[in-house]
Amino acid sequence: MNLKRGMFAALGAFGVIFVADLGIHQVWLGDFYQAHAAWWRPAAEMQRLMPLMFVSQALLSLLLTAVYAKGYQPDRGGLMQGVRFGLLMGLLLMGPCSLMSYVIYPYPTSLIFSWLAGGLVEIALAGAAIGALYKSDS
Repeated sequence: MNLKRGMFAALGAFGVIFVADLGIHQVWLGDFYQAHAAWWRPAAEMQRLMPLMFVSQALLSLLLTAVYAKGYQPDRGGLMQGVRFGLLMGLLLMGPCSLMSYVIYPYPTSLIFSWLAGGLVEIALAGAAIGALYKSDS
């Protein structure tokens, strides 16, 4: 793995994930969350725990980049290889999680599907960023 390019790609993925999370959870689903505030932690408590959110986003970015670099195929094209990777990782991460959430929590199906769709798009875009930014040693 080209460590310098890997870190650059992970940083790009982090930026995509950070912005996508804001778009999904503040803009798209923000009104829903406010209308159902009793389901979530109080805002002050979430703010206090926000550093953990940044750690989880950074960890996801680093892990996605490390897995991408392990299977990187220089002859397959960076951006589209990254999109394919992101879609597969999105399905791996969001598919089972969404089904489990549907079974365990009494959330509306629309929320579960919103999380699934948002997560797939977010991780596909992160994969695209990784694919566009990562270059092998060769």
